[in-house]
Amino acid sequence: MKDFSDLQNLWSDQKSVQLPDVNSVLADAKKVQRDLNSKIIIQISILIAVVIFIVALMQVIPFKEATTFLGIGLMASTILVFSAIRLYQVIQMKNINLTSNPRILLLDLEKYYKFQNLVNTRYTLIYFVLMNLAFVLYFSEVLQPVPFLYQVIIIVVYLAWMFFAYFYLGKKHKQKEQLKTQIIIDIIKDIEQHYDA
Repeated sequence: MKDFSDLQNLWSDQKSVQLPDVNSVLADAKKVQRDLNSKIIIQISILIAVVIFIVALMQVIPFKEATTFLGIGLMASTILVFSAIRLYQVIQMKNINLTSNPRILLLDLEKYYKFQNLVNTRYTLIYFVLMNLAFVLYFSEVLQPVPFLYQVIIIVVYLAWMFFAYFYLGKKHKQKEQLKTQIIIDIIKDIEQHYDA
């Protein structure tokens, strides 16, 4: 009987595990989902505004060389394609039902996370390369009348900004975006672990 009493005391001494409030957890996950989509939509809006500015620039400045038009066309099309990819991300995230079965939800989120990582690595690199190629074509005419010293200064400043934007700002942006998705995944895993136990 002593063994049974010990077991009973051990069992009663254990603190009950506090299960997370599903509504609160889902509200947090939905907030992260909204924040992520909002930031991507703002980015898309800015990119579309840049395309409109590029088109307006072509109407105001009488460019003459084909390379300039090719550069501007490459800029605009690269921005539009990248914006479409980001819009697809928003649609994908919006279609994820946070109230569905946690296992299915985790599969959807992990699929989204992989696509998000692809966008933030490979597609962003392609975007970076194409945009810089477009600027090379654009600068071929625009910088012709500028004295050589100023050309060098403009190109050095441009390259410094591009490398800073890609390697520093881009890396921070990627980490923040990936973290937000990871937070949602962790919240769902936490719910699944507590309710499976």
